[in-house]
Amino acid sequence: MFNNIIYIIIVLVIFSINYPVEGLVRSPIAAVFILFLLWLNFTIYCRYRFSRLLGLYRANHTNLAQSQVSIAYQSVVTKLSILSIVIFASSVYLLNLKYWLLKIPGFTTFSILPGAVAILIFFTFLATIWHYGYPAYCALFNAPIKRWTYIGSNIKLNLPILFPWAILTICYDLISLITRPSFKKIFESEIGQFIFLTLFMILLVLFLPPFIKYWWCCSSLPQTEKKESIVNFFRKAGFKYRDILRWPILEGRMMTAGVMGLLPKFRYILITDSLLNILSEEELKAVMAHEMGHIKYKHILFYILFLLGYMAISFGLFEVFFYVMVMQPWLFGLLSSQKELQAGIFYFLLSLPIILSVILYFRYIMGFFMRNFERQADLYSAKLIGKPEPTIASLEKIAHVSGLSRHHPSWHHFSIAERVEFLWRSLQDPQLIKRHSRRLALFLTVFFVLIVSLGYTLNFGPLKSNLENITLTHILNRQLVESSENIDIYRALAFVYHRRDNLAKAHWAYENILRLNPDDGLAFNNLAWILATAQDTTLLDYPRALTLAKRAVGIQRSSTFLDTLAEALYVNGMYDQALQTIKEALENASENRKYFVRQLEKIKKRAGGF
Repeated sequence: MFNNIIYIIIVLVIFSINYPVEGLVRSPIAAVFILFLLWLNFTIYCRYRFSRLLGLYRANHTNLAQSQVSIAYQSVVTKLSILSIVIFASSVYLLNLKYWLLKIPGFTTFSILPGAVAILIFFTFLATIWHYGYPAYCALFNAPIKRWTYIGSNIKLNLPILFPWAILTICYDLISLITRPSFKKIFESEIGQFIFLTLFMILLVLFLPPFIKYWWCCSSLPQTEKKESIVNFFRKAGFKYRDILRWPILEGRMMTAGVMGLLPKFRYILITDSLLNILSEEELKAVMAHEMGHIKYKHILFYILFLLGYMAISFGLFEVFFYVMVMQPWLFGLLSSQKELQAGIFYFLLSLPIILSVILYFRYIMGFFMRNFERQADLYSAKLIGKPEPTIASLEKIAHVSGLSRHHPSWHHFSIAERVEFLWRSLQDPQLIKRHSRRLALFLTVFFVLIVSLGYTLNFGPLKSNLENITLTHILNRQLVESSENIDIYRALAFVYHRRDNLAKAHWAYENILRLNPDDGLAFNNLAWILATAQDTTLLDYPRALTLAKRAVGIQRSSTFLDTLAEALYVNGMYDQALQTIKEALENASENRKYFVRQLEKIKKRAGGF
C-alpha cells in the first residue's frame, strides 16, 4: 500500500502536467486500440513473470526460505508496477490521453472526470498485476482465497489513497463554478490555496476514518477474551478510542494492525483475524501499545504536515523547474514552437524533475521519518508494557508465520532484525528511549524549519520574482537577436531591467526605444528619472535629464511625468520651478498622494520654505 501511494502520486503528476495536444495519434479510436494492445502485451508479460516465479519456486522450494520467496514476489510486483507507470505515461504523452478525454462534453468543466478516467486506466494495470499474481500469491504464501477476493481486497485497500485527491478536486470544481469573482481570485492565489489545503487536510483526517471503516467493510471486533483483554489494557492506559475493528483485508489473512483518527470520537483500532489468532494476549497488548505510540507521539498529525510541506514547496518547485528549463535555448524552442507536439515534449521533460522530487521527498525524506516513527512506537510499546520481550516476540512471530524476511527492510519500516536489535538495546540502556525521542524531535524541527523557509522562499520570497525576471530577460534577448529592431522587445527589456534596478541596462533599452520612436513619452520620462536619480554617478546627466523630462511632459502632462520634471528641475538647482511643478503634480494625482506630499516637502526645504 505504501509503495502504491508514491505510484499514484506520480501518475497524478504525469497526468496533471501533461499539455493536451493532438500529437502523434490523430484519432481517438486509434488511441484506444493502441492502448488496448499495450495492455494486452502487459498481461502477457505479467503472466510470464509470475509463471516463471512460480516455476522457480516449485523447482527449488525445498532450498528456498519463505523470506526469500516473499522478497522475490514483492520484487516482481514492484517491477511490474513501475512498468505500468511507464505504459501509463506513454498513453498520456504518445497517445494523447488527456487531449482526447477533454474532447468529451463536460470533461473540461469538471476536472474530476478526466482525472478519474486516468486513474481508472492505471488501476486496470494494477488489477492485471493482481490477477496474474494471484496463483503465485496463493502458492507462495499458502493463502487459499478466491481470485476476485484477492483482487477486490487490493483495490479496496488502495483506493482510499485517492479519497483526498477526489474530494479536493470536486471542491475545486464546485468553487470554480459557484463562487464570486472576488472570492475566486483570493482562492486561486498561492496563500489562499495553501490555507484551503491546510483546512481541507485537517478536516479530512478528522472526519474521514468513519468512511474508510465503511469502505473496508470493517466491523466491530467480536467479544472474546482477547478483545476483553485489549479493552481493559486501553482502559488502564487511559487511551480513548471509538471502537476496535476487525480488518478483513484478504479475508483477514494479512497479519497487520493499525490506528486511524486524530479525535477519540473518530479513532479506530484495526486488527486482522490472522494477527489476532497467532498472538498471545501479552503479545497482542504489545502490538496495541505500538499503535497507541503512534497516537501518543502524534505521528498522524506529522503525516498531514509532511503532505502540506510538499504542497507548500511543490508550487514553487514547478515554477523554478519551468524557468530553468525555459532558459535553455533548445527547450525554449520546444515551448515556443508552433507545433503542439513539441510543446508536449517540453511538458513531458518538465514532469521528470517533478516526479524526481516526489520520489526524493516521499521515498527518502518522509520514509526516514516513517521508519523512525515506527521505532519510536516500538520503544513506547516496550516502555508501556514494562519490558521489550512481548514486542520482540510479536515481531518475530509475524515474520515467521507470514514469511517476511527478518533482514529485508522497506522504505517505510526498518527490518524486523533491526527493530528487534534496537529493542534489546533499550533493555540494556533505558535512556535510549529518551535519546531517540529527542533526536527525532531535533530532526523534525530542522526539517520543518527548512520546509517553511524553502516554501516561503520559493513562493513569496525575492527568488521567485528574480528568477522570473532573469528568465524573461533571457527570452527577450534571444528574441532580440532574431528581431533587433522590434521596439516591443526593448520596452519589455526596459521594464524588466528597471524593475531589477539594473539601471545601466535599462538606460540602454530606453535609448533604443527613443531611437526607434523619438516621441515615446514613457521612455523620455523613465530615462530622465534614471539620469536625475541614479546612485551610479556614471549614469547621472542632470542637463539631459531636464531636457528629456520636458519632452515627456510636452507629450503627456500626467502627475508621474510632472514629478520627474520636478525632480530634474530640483537636481539642476531650479527650486522655485520645481516647487510649482510638484504642486501641479500633487493636484493632478489620484493615487499615491503621500509620495507626492513627501516630494513637495523635500523641495520646499530647498526652495526657502515657500
